[in-house]
Amino acid sequence: MLLFAASAFAQEPQGVQEDISVAVMPFSINASEDLQYLQESFPELLGERLREAGFQVPKQDRIRTLLAENPGLEGAQGGRELAMLAGAGFAVYGDFSQFGETFVIDAKVVDAFGDKQPVSIQVQKSGVLNLLPAVDELVNRMRSILLRQDVVAEIEVRGNKILDKEVVLMRLPIREGDILTASVVNKSLKSIYDLGYFDDVKVILDDLPEGKKVIFQVREKPRVDSITVRGADDMTEDILEAVVTKKGAVVNPKVLAQDMKTIRDMYRKEGYYKAKITHELQSNDQGLARLTFVVEPGPELYVEEIVIDGAKQVDPDDVKEVLALQERGFLSWFTDSGVLREDMLERDAAAIMAFYSNHGFLQAKVGKPDIEVMDDGLRIVYRVWEGPRFKMGETRFKGDLIDTPEKLKSVTGVDNLAVDNEWFNRSLIRQDVQKLTDYYNNYGYAHADVEVHLEDFPEAGLVNVEYTIVKHQRVHVRRVLIEGNTTTRDNVILREMRLADGDMYSGQKINRSTQRLNNLGYFETVDVSPVSTGNPDEMDLLVKVKDAPTGNIGGGIGYSSYDGVFLAGKISERNLFGKGYRLSFSGSFGGKSTAYSLDFVNPYLYDTDVGMSLNAHRNSTDKDEYKVDSTGGGVAFFYPIGEYTNLNWKYQASYYDIYDVSEDASEDTKDDEGSHLVSSFTGTVSRSTINSRRFPSEGTKMTASITVGGGPLGGTDHFIKEQGVFEYYTELYEDLVFHGKGQIGYLHDNIMNDDDLPTNQRFKLGGMGSVRGYSNYKITAREDNGDTIGGNKQLFTNLELLYLLSEEYGIQLVSFFDAGNVWKEDEMFFEEVKRIEPAPSLGLYKSVGVGFRWLSPMGPIRVEYGHGLDDLRHSGNNKVELMMGQSF
Repeated sequence: MLLFAASAFAQEPQGVQEDISVAVMPFSINASEDLQYLQESFPELLGERLREAGFQVPKQDRIRTLLAENPGLEGAQGGRELAMLAGAGFAVYGDFSQFGETFVIDAKVVDAFGDKQPVSIQVQKSGVLNLLPAVDELVNRMRSILLRQDVVAEIEVRGNKILDKEVVLMRLPIREGDILTASVVNKSLKSIYDLGYFDDVKVILDDLPEGKKVIFQVREKPRVDSITVRGADDMTEDILEAVVTKKGAVVNPKVLAQDMKTIRDMYRKEGYYKAKITHELQSNDQGLARLTFVVEPGPELYVEEIVIDGAKQVDPDDVKEVLALQERGFLSWFTDSGVLREDMLERDAAAIMAFYSNHGFLQAKVGKPDIEVMDDGLRIVYRVWEGPRFKMGETRFKGDLIDTPEKLKSVTGVDNLAVDNEWFNRSLIRQDVQKLTDYYNNYGYAHADVEVHLEDFPEAGLVNVEYTIVKHQRVHVRRVLIEGNTTTRDNVILREMRLADGDMYSGQKINRSTQRLNNLGYFETVDVSPVSTGNPDEMDLLVKVKDAPTGNIGGGIGYSSYDGVFLAGKISERNLFGKGYRLSFSGSFGGKSTAYSLDFVNPYLYDTDVGMSLNAHRNSTDKDEYKVDSTGGGVAFFYPIGEYTNLNWKYQASYYDIYDVSEDASEDTKDDEGSHLVSSFTGTVSRSTINSRRFPSEGTKMTASITVGGGPLGGTDHFIKEQGVFEYYTELYEDLVFHGKGQIGYLHDNIMNDDDLPTNQRFKLGGMGSVRGYSNYKITAREDNGDTIGGNKQLFTNLELLYLLSEEYGIQLVSFFDAGNVWKEDEMFFEEVKRIEPAPSLGLYKSVGVGFRWLSPMGPIRVEYGHGLDDLRHSGNNKVELMMGQSF
């Protein structure tokens, strides 16, 4: 024991001493009146010298207070009790006696733990001038006693009945083999109390041959036998479900406090801002307790008024629009407006500050919000000091300019404020810094820094903006590294990258690479980030992906008053063998049609830019006037021209048979009865800048195609069909997106053959995918006698408002307006053609509707309701359609 302590002291003396605390008690002074001052100064002097020796010593003010609060603490037992109260491991007390010129210090050092007898130390000196050396000798002799610490040989927890002792032991800072000190014991006691499960904790020390056994004797708080709620009425079940304390748990004050806060927050959300929550605890002798949460809801209060105190140069209502908290209104029961969420108060104060900064107020200040509780509700007051208002002055550029200031101004947006004489907007500064950084990144300056300096002139009401740019060195890509792909092969990822080994760094190309990888639909996450190589002239690009399920089992169901119920199914794999191949088989079954299709696509033949697709189909359709069966297939090749544009060439051969032609069919349709062979070639050019496959919010998509059938290609059907599609996405506000789509088509004779246009190629509209609200194929042209023949011209548009309700769950709401029609040879686009029903205005059948789209765990689900605004015979004016799928 002594050897261990000495060894530990020799290796780490300062660390051991700092963990030993000594309480210095008053000494009895038996001396002349000239030395009575030692009554107060001697303990101070001894404590100071002990501190200088590296020990912890409680201050004398605390010792005197403890002695006053606990009278009668004397001798060895009193010293132990005082040491424990002061959080010390030892106490020292004794006498100072004077005998002529000689004085004797008789000190007693007592251990706070156990019942050992105090150790006595005597120091004798001659002459008061030797008082300080005498105290130093006393401290040195005390050191050898104080450093002979016991080792913790064993730790035990007693008294616990419900809580496992391991829960206590894991929280203790003391471990077997540690030096036993008051500090570590006190920390252990605090850790046990902090658990919140015990009413009382005591420390008992037993002697063992190898050291001390430390026993923590605990008394548990009662166990919850039942929980009830009083005063909550219909919220009782919600409260019992929300609280953490459950039946069978040990009562924990910290958990109870959190539970009461949870209940209080529940009531505040319901408008009961004055709700008071308390609890009652009734215990019995068996250690069981009945817990009751007592609720006093108080009056129902909402935010009735928000005041922007100090808003003089702007309309306070404009400021309120940026707040998350809103005043109670007519629809508060639905929108929760008027409910005070206290965590939003600081957020709204920052939002007000941002509003002023973005409207010309550079020096504006916003104070902390005040909440005034009134009889009829809550009043929130934000106090603002606007200060002077500034308009935009000059925009200047300094530093490493890689282009002219005029060109850099075209990159930034803040200079436009000066052109339009608008108020200064600080948010544009942040955007401009990013734009300038991106601009320099695109020229290889990956480490470019942009700093901003504002120079304001309050008298003139102008602020100049100066951008200082440091471009640093150009950076090249050393290597493109791929990580995380378990299915998709590296070459599939690399061919989508717009940067390769050795290329100059470009932020724009990194963004485009990320977009292209996301557009594949192969990955749950895509992250392309630069990685330092240690060389400032180069960096690696790390492409981290996580493969997503790319197989799909799709299903659909729909209903219309004419078509009845129809079903569809599809099995597809978008990333076959991890090579990016696409393979799908689909089928649909309904009262009017049956269709099968097999498709295969290799987007990069032998990793070149040329792609290929193969298709085979078998269709059977009942089009009222006739039925048609079709079997065929085709091959296509496509090639990119530029970053966003593709060319496509496709040859298609299809054998079809028209039969069961009704007596009411047109003469052209009757003439087409029988077998046909379509041999056609289609050329398509498409361009897409849409930013996302899942939820596009920006960009356009354009497609133009021409199909030539018959003529030199052979077959029985001779025609030329030209079609164009244009789509546009733009974000209107946050998650609200406008989507517009327009499609036009024209069918005419093949210049190599003047045969009549084939019935099967004519245009018909209606249903999901064209003009919703009308049955499939019911918007069509008619002969003078009313027979349907289909049109040689078509035009339709879809205008949609898309609101992303939840990106996490993939839910999007849609409202739409559709319009479209088809016309025959002697009719023109937009001609108000009267058929059997009244002619629609502008020559277009129109509809409105709403719906929602959900990327569910079962696959994409699309439900839409359309209402036709124009009369259309045999179609009806209300249609609900549903499409759904399943991923694996």
